Amino acid sequence: MPSAITAPALVSWLRRLFTNSHFFFAIKVLLAMASVLLPGWWLDHTPAAVTLTLGIMAGALSEVDQDPKGRLRHLLLSLVCFFIAICLVTLTIDTPLLFGPLLVISALVLILMAAWGPTAGTLGFGILLISLYAMQGHPDSPSFWYQPLLLTLGAAWYGLLSWLVLLIWPYKQVHEQLAQCYFSLSRYLLEKSRFFDSPDQQHQHLRHQLAQLNIQLVSALENTKQMLNRRIQGQAGHAQQDELGRLLALYLLVQDMHERATSSHYSYQALNQDLKQLDILKGYQTLLVGLGESCYKLGYAILTHNAYQHPKRLTWELSALEDQLNYSHLQQDYPPHLLSPLKYLGRNMARLHQGLVRAESLTQRQPLPEAITVELAKPKRQPFWPKLKALFHPDSLLFRHSTRLCLCFALGYSLIAYFEFERGYWILLTILFVCQPSFSATRKRLVQRILGTLGGILAAVPLLYFFPSIGAQLMILLLGAFIFFTQIKVYYSWAVGFVTLFVLLAFNLQGGASELIWLPRLFDTLIGCALAFVAVWFIWPDWQRRYLPRLMADAMEANAGYLAAITQQFTEGRNDNLDYRLSRKQAHLADNQLALAWQNIRVEPVPKYWLNLCFDIAYRNHALLSYLSTLGAHRAQSRLLQQAHGPKIVQLVNQLNVAAKALRNEHTQPVSSPVLNIAATNRAAAHDFDKQGNSQDDWLILNQQLLSHITLLVNDLYQLAQGFQQQDAITDADTHELQ
Repeated sequence: MPSAITAPALVSWLRRLFTNSHFFFAIKVLLAMASVLLPGWWLDHTPAAVTLTLGIMAGALSEVDQDPKGRLRHLLLSLVCFFIAICLVTLTIDTPLLFGPLLVISALVLILMAAWGPTAGTLGFGILLISLYAMQGHPDSPSFWYQPLLLTLGAAWYGLLSWLVLLIWPYKQVHEQLAQCYFSLSRYLLEKSRFFDSPDQQHQHLRHQLAQLNIQLVSALENTKQMLNRRIQGQAGHAQQDELGRLLALYLLVQDMHERATSSHYSYQALNQDLKQLDILKGYQTLLVGLGESCYKLGYAILTHNAYQHPKRLTWELSALEDQLNYSHLQQDYPPHLLSPLKYLGRNMARLHQGLVRAESLTQRQPLPEAITVELAKPKRQPFWPKLKALFHPDSLLFRHSTRLCLCFALGYSLIAYFEFERGYWILLTILFVCQPSFSATRKRLVQRILGTLGGILAAVPLLYFFPSIGAQLMILLLGAFIFFTQIKVYYSWAVGFVTLFVLLAFNLQGGASELIWLPRLFDTLIGCALAFVAVWFIWPDWQRRYLPRLMADAMEANAGYLAAITQQFTEGRNDNLDYRLSRKQAHLADNQLALAWQNIRVEPVPKYWLNLCFDIAYRNHALLSYLSTLGAHRAQSRLLQQAHGPKIVQLVNQLNVAAKALRNEHTQPVSSPVLNIAATNRAAAHDFDKQGNSQDDWLILNQQLLSHITLLVNDLYQLAQGFQQQDAITDADTHELQ
């Protein structure tokens, strides 16, 4: 009997484990490495087998998501580039005057390849990484062709294995990434449910938490869109078309649910004050929690390729909430300005419920009634020469980062050549992984790298003392590589610790050494971290404060475009076309950039004024986006609404654009804001609606209140934008002194 109970749980656990993208990735790498290490050990060719595993590591780290045809093309191109790069390293490394400039120039070109997309950027990183492996292993190479052939063959073996897996499961990664969208949506809804039972002083913190969760959600949506675009371009066969159609429909569904989830119908602080009925607040919270839990179950069903079963209790909870609101209204006689948002908040939750019901049918293994032919946004291709010219501009973030990295490489290699460190290229490996585009990211990586390296070394010394045999070291090496790939996207410090263990053993076994040389590796790590920190502090430091005006301008322009797209559908009718979805996505991406800037600026040496200003901007912009999402979630054809509020909305759009242009120094921003008059008009109109109190006006009342909130927030952002022009010169001087 116990076995009958535990067997399904065990099967479910194993299925969940193998559908974890990190675990599955690590399994592929483990199989590729074990298939060369074990035969190499058996045939007494351990150094050659270990060199193959280094190629496998580089090939795995340079892998990109593509359809089978695209993956094969990328693999062949990668192998050719790997082979040429390793040959150049082997040919010139013994001539420092030639090798040093070649290293710096090559690093600059390879890092700048990221400007042509993530695929090119990952390829450039892989070429640089395998070149560093070749440098570190050069002293143990018995012949010229030893490393070029073995490292390239290792990358080829992993690439072939991974390509075969992709042929068998061409949509596995799409399922995994789409599931992350629903997991992120679930976390967002569960966090938002806390508004209904939290004290007022915690609401600002909750809004900040929602902005951080929205970063994860929008990032997951963007990654899913890119994966779907690649599959759509390389689709072939009716069976694939049917599955791809289901995935596309589920993606469009989570986009619509995201807009509804981020919407705000009423100020939650005002709701707790105006609505003192705890039963109603508890009802909204319970329903939102149920919707969040259902989104998680849907994500898990997508991840495990199972049918989703929507809980029937949510239908009853929706009905009970509506009855409770009607009963409470009969007793309390809520004013229209409070009743209308409450009704539409319930309707918004009902639409989320209907979306989950729709998802239940989409996850069934049945042919779709009709093909899904929705167009997804694709990145715009810019002409080569204008893009190249912009890339080499001093304001280009990628150019500044590549310059810092190359100067770090130059300093690191100068130390290696001057002090004749035979295996000092570990310094360059450390610089490659630690030096990041921004100060905050580099500082975080630096701490994680040092802690991880110390942990890896401290673990390696006793392990090799108790397990000195070659076979035991190979098992530890495989374990280190496996855990590294399971943790690299989750806990970077743990990943660094295990990859340190892997690389220490690999280079040790590659050279046939009987004892672990760990002290020089620790010394090299500290030097690399110090060089990266000095570079990011003194060489074109990318303080987030200097980007804040541009990020705010981007957000204001994106919000203006989103508001204009919503208004257009007041007359044309609701339509989830590409233009609307693109304007919505741009608004969320711009909001995420502001939230990320607030995260980064907290660890930078800036005056307190900028810390407070960045928080105020990020907080108000996310609140504005929430009200815009509400307006978008309930958009519908209404010429009456367009006639009543069209001129006001046009003025709001213009006001956002005027402030954005001023932030970009295109013209001077006016001192006073005409939006203040609109706010007064909105309040007067809302008072008139309260007097009328007609149920047919619920939708007009809601939109009137939304426009009032939007107007006040636009005015706040407009005033904050003026703060940049007033304080910029003073703060630039302060920041210069801090640098």
